[in-house]
Amino acid sequence: MTFGQRLASERRRLSGRSYVVLVYHRIAGELKPGQERIDIAPQRFSRQLRALRLAGFKPISPEAILAFHAGEAEAVARRGVAITVDDAIEDCVEPLGRHADWEPQLFVPTAELGKTAHWIDGEPVASWQQVATLAEAGVRIGSHTRHHRRLTTLGDEERAEELTGSLSELRARIPTAIEIIAYPNGDHDDAVCAATREAGYTAAFTTEKGRNDATTDPFRLKRVSVHAADGVLAILWKAWTGRGLPPLWLRLRSRLGRD
Repeated sequence: MTFGQRLASERRRLSGRSYVVLVYHRIAGELKPGQERIDIAPQRFSRQLRALRLAGFKPISPEAILAFHAGEAEAVARRGVAITVDDAIEDCVEPLGRHADWEPQLFVPTAELGKTAHWIDGEPVASWQQVATLAEAGVRIGSHTRHHRRLTTLGDEERAEELTGSLSELRARIPTAIEIIAYPNGDHDDAVCAATREAGYTAAFTTEKGRNDATTDPFRLKRVSVHAADGVLAILWKAWTGRGLPPLWLRLRSRLGRD
């Protein structure tokens, strides 16, 4: 076997496993105007997780993700899926507590906890006490910066404060906090990724779609959003592919009014 063949073989081995990350926001089912795509009913959330279990999908922990991107190719299960929730809106507290066995990752804007979300119609944000209770139950808590600001729009000092300040607050208040961040609105560029690494984080989630394999930059991890209308078939498609639903599927769903 030539060197080129060995190199290609090694690349196939390392990239042979991959995983999908699902991202949720609100879990209330209120479907307020403008929130139809980000607010899923708690009962539907439970059905989706049950369907994933029945289909053989297995939860992936933050530690497994980090180990995988550190070169441990077997760290993630072949049908591994990670559940993430951004924003820490208060309505996610009870559903996440009920499904803590999935080790869901909740990304919180630390300076906004206990307040109202200026980025989502003034919805109430969970308190530090609620977040701590979730952490004790097994929900993994990570950063969503301090004030949920788009990091590419900030100067170096402001961006550093959003990043380092949030991580510092998490370390002080949540002993089990993970050193992983979800960029607000998925907003990032090379400078943001470099600043995130420098601030002490070990990985970061974007909102770019796709599966994550061994070649994926851990500071540009991909996720696929779950929408309010997604039923069992839709969630299985997204967990398998890491992609949004095909246009034809969306057109048929709109016409038929179901998954």
